[in-house]
Amino acid sequence: MQLQVAEVTPYGAPILVAVVDPEFVNAERGNPLISRIQPYFPHHPIMLVAVKSNGFRAHAHFQTHLLLTLIQLEFLELSELDLNEPPTAANEELPF
Repeated sequence: MQLQVAEVTPYGAPILVAVVDPEFVNAERGNPLISRIQPYFPHHPIMLVAVKSNGFRAHAHFQTHLLLTLIQLEFLELSELDLNEPPTAANEELPF
């Protein structure tokens, strides 16, 4: 599975936004997908966003409505994440 992802910092802390199909913006399908993405970005909260004809929908383990209003998807620098490839070992320093 390949996803388009971008890191955003709306309040100074990085959040990973993954653009997904609308069927993933609910707890039943979204939570397992977040669990699959987390090893690739171990220090980022993850928000799944779907573009629908009537606007945007989002799912995360945190409140999304305020963040969703700040994110302008058309201006994000998206990169491709291939969930079929294993994550690389992160040597990043923890943010705390």
